[in-house]
Amino acid sequence: MNDRDRSPQPLPGDARPRLDDAGDVDVTDVMAAFHEVQMQNAAILKVVATDIGIGTTDLQALAFVNGHTAVTPKQLSEHLELSTGATTSLVDRMDAAGYVHRVPHPTDRRSTLVELAPAGQEAISGVAAFYARAFREAVDPFYLDFLATAFRSIGAAVTRHAEERFRS
Repeated sequence: MNDRDRSPQPLPGDARPRLDDAGDVDVTDVMAAFHEVQMQNAAILKVVATDIGIGTTDLQALAFVNGHTAVTPKQLSEHLELSTGATTSLVDRMDAAGYVHRVPHPTDRRSTLVELAPAGQEAISGVAAFYARAFREAVDPFYLDFLATAFRSIGAAVTRHAEERFRS
């Protein structure tokens, strides 16, 4: 951590949030910042994947397998929005490269699970260290819990609104 203060400054007691033309809280700046982070993250994922020697979809697959237990190829296919054939090719390629391996499903003889192999664990650890370094640099340590809560809350709200809007 360096000496510069990265924390939001307390507002005066009479401060009010900015409102938009409709009278709602103005979220224009935060949405623009979120978009910037999304675009920067997409570009960084390409750089990180290239550095590891895989494609961005492969990196997304590693992250998904790392973040879940008992991942079936079907779950991976649904997450990546790939056909079963494309997912089979991806898993074959990643298995041959030593990033994942297939293991028998413990309760379904017809299925397998996809697990991280040592090279996949090493790749994900490197990516996690990269992001940890960025968060440590950019966020005051006293605001990390707040930021984590905000990210979870935004994710839940976006999911809830998408489900409401796109329900059949």
